[in-house]
Amino acid sequence: MNTIPSIVTPSRLRLYLLLLQGMFLVVYCSHLVSPISHEQVGLGAFLATVTLLLMSLPHHQIQTAWFISLLTLSNMGSLFATFGGSTKLWVFGTVLLLLAMASYTPSILHFTVLSSLIIGGYGFVLHHANLLSAEEVLILPLMFSITLVFVSKATTAQAEIQRIVRMDDQPQQRIGGDALTGLPNRAQFLERLTRIVQYTNHNPSFRFALLFVDLDGFKPINDRLGHKAGDAVLRHVAKIFDSSLRQGDVVGRYGGDEFIFLLSHIAHPSEVTQLAERILAKLQSPIDVGEPVTVGASIGIAFNTNMAETVEELIRDADQAMYRAKAQGKNCYVVSNPTADVPTEELIGRWKRMMQLKWY
Repeated sequence: MNTIPSIVTPSRLRLYLLLLQGMFLVVYCSHLVSPISHEQVGLGAFLATVTLLLMSLPHHQIQTAWFISLLTLSNMGSLFATFGGSTKLWVFGTVLLLLAMASYTPSILHFTVLSSLIIGGYGFVLHHANLLSAEEVLILPLMFSITLVFVSKATTAQAEIQRIVRMDDQPQQRIGGDALTGLPNRAQFLERLTRIVQYTNHNPSFRFALLFVDLDGFKPINDRLGHKAGDAVLRHVAKIFDSSLRQGDVVGRYGGDEFIFLLSHIAHPSEVTQLAERILAKLQSPIDVGEPVTVGASIGIAFNTNMAETVEELIRDADQAMYRAKAQGKNCYVVSNPTADVPTEELIGRWKRMMQLKWY
């Protein structure tokens, strides 16, 4: 199934859907004519229940196709059941609201089906009012054109994301990588990260994450058994990290015993934390360097939704989270928290920048 890239973060998605739902309820209720029938009271109660669901459901369910479909179809059913024969301008505007709501479904297929139902429903209204031969029928091609714009935009965004995912699919084979591990070196990793950050400036819906990894217990091995043993450990760890990647992700050697992951196209934060748990589990196996040794890892995780917009901010957030993981006893992961990892003055600056962006 072709997926539409997640358009916004879950909290913003909830906000946008609430805004559209609020607009729908205002328009719907303002055109109810007294006396209100029992059926209309029931429909109103149902719409209120759906709205409460929108406010109370967890983030991961807000993004699902079933909920957005339920929200859209319940609104459409209520609208056409109450004002089935009306073809006034406000009904047309409300149908456009429903199309906008449907565009937040997480796949092109779901949006196509939903929009077809909405447009077909409005076509039935025109048919019921004997207006299919009048000028009002021109509204239907207009709706199809709006749907085509939504689908085209989503398809273009998806194609660009897939191009980025395929880009440097095997970065370890690139000339000039890290000589010891075969992974991208710091410069190559930063180049890739810079391209991703630049892309998100044009498509804020694209979500990615960084994992900053520092090996625990590496220095004693290197000091006691020598650099050859240390190099063998680094090569072994690099293979573990590389084998843990999904298609399109990349891991580079940042320097010394530090590694950094770039995970692209993140649908849910659990994808990142599950990868961190797999890495920690794999590192528990002994490494043979003449004698069995083991290393652990302190992992800091930063998402690009963490109010960080530049490469430097993202890496610093992940790095600070990694230090908190070390402070918590090592061999664990910590997700970056701006209030804990960002100095107050810089945090205020990020908040100001976010508020300015919302006005533009």
